[in-house]
Amino acid sequence: MKRDIILSYFLLLAFVVLGQQNQTLYFMHIPQANITNPAVYGPCKLTISGLLIPVSGQLMPPLYFNYNNNGFAYKDFIHHGTGIRSDSLIMDFPLLIDKMKKVNYISLETHIPWLNVSYIWKDWYFSFGINERVNAMVSLPRDLFVLVWEGNGKSLLGERAMLSFLGANVNWYREYAVGAARQLDRKWTVGARSKLLFGKSNLWFKNNRFTWHTNADDYSYTFDIDMDIRGSQPFFDITKLVYDYASDSLMFEMDTLIDMDNVEFRDIKKQVIFNSKNKGIGFDLGAKYQYNDKIILYASLLDFGFIRYKQNAEVVKAKGTFYFDGWDIQPYFEKNDSVTKAHTQAFVDSVVKLFDPHHQNKAYNYWLPSRLYLGGTYKVTDKYNIGLLFRNEFFLKRIHSAVTLSANAQFTKWFSANMSYTVQNNSMKHLGLGFGLKFGFYQWYMVSDNIFGFLFPQSTRTINLRMGLNMIFGCKKRESSTMLNTNFVQ
Repeated sequence: MKRDIILSYFLLLAFVVLGQQNQTLYFMHIPQANITNPAVYGPCKLTISGLLIPVSGQLMPPLYFNYNNNGFAYKDFIHHGTGIRSDSLIMDFPLLIDKMKKVNYISLETHIPWLNVSYIWKDWYFSFGINERVNAMVSLPRDLFVLVWEGNGKSLLGERAMLSFLGANVNWYREYAVGAARQLDRKWTVGARSKLLFGKSNLWFKNNRFTWHTNADDYSYTFDIDMDIRGSQPFFDITKLVYDYASDSLMFEMDTLIDMDNVEFRDIKKQVIFNSKNKGIGFDLGAKYQYNDKIILYASLLDFGFIRYKQNAEVVKAKGTFYFDGWDIQPYFEKNDSVTKAHTQAFVDSVVKLFDPHHQNKAYNYWLPSRLYLGGTYKVTDKYNIGLLFRNEFFLKRIHSAVTLSANAQFTKWFSANMSYTVQNNSMKHLGLGFGLKFGFYQWYMVSDNIFGFLFPQSTRTINLRMGLNMIFGCKKRESSTMLNTNFVQ
């Protein structure tokens, strides 16, 4: 029962929560553009938004989710068959394997903006926010699917199956952010945001080297493993995970901190919702440079920081090389089941002993996936500009990049719209749309980096959507505004 709870918990985090892009948002004429660059802000003196805002926060709750897959789409795996199977859906492993990359990443992210407030005082722009954030990434090596489909006796015979990078990274935390921005002169505007972070749960495959070599002459196997898995969560605590040489077996013990069969809300509130044991810090930096009357350049670095996980922090490591040249099947001809089970257990114990798994209750630092944006806009007319944006995300020791071309317009005082085209995830099929609609002191916004994801979900590798409602006050047009060419509202 405990194992089922643990497995269900991490599967829920990895697959229900939804990775971050914000390509179209970067040049949009709405206050949320400040999320992507703390140096960007508009002329509204006061802006309020978030789920906790009475009426508007519940009438039009803020929503953000994002799904990314750099390797394959749904139709690459499941599609209609041919011939007599044309009316049936089939699972096409050969096509899936052909479409996959060497390492395939599936990332998901969601934000819950509880409260966000910004205020302009003299020449300063101040902001404050409380946000719940969940980031998840699953990495799947292509050779794993090759092994599942054709085994190790065909294309991988005599080769080394690369199963490294198989793993997951999940991070759930709350941030309290305070930001400030200021126009230094007619050309430069700078901004920064500091964030106090409280980690709720984390699963981190820090290192996962795993190869499987099949000898072409005698079909013997060589497994080479070097793993370092770290985790922290509020539900249980692993007190022992060690190989006992005296009893020649793996010893595992665990204390349950929240009884899921008799859980009460006060336990969840104390252990999860208001848990402050895993503290961290983060920073966002941004700058805007008015090159001339037509060109504005932008740069921002987001989520540079880490969380120190202490609550039930676990570190499990295993390293070793295992050579397997065959299985003694003689004991399985015995009619005594106890002999068969003993033989199997002895083999398993010998493998575990060889890789020497060991466990530590040890705090660790988890660095956030940082993102770097570089871009610029060219003013076509007073109402229209075009933009070019480069994004690099640093995660799992790799760089995940994207490039976006956008057209941005402020049609009237109450309506703005954006269109973007993005190349990312080994795909060129990303058309984004966004708009901001003002009525009274409300502004409704909606933006997606890939509308094709909703029109053709079977073919997409990216789906994302951000929408919500802002309360905005004192939005007078200011010629000296730092957003001279990209006002949120006028």
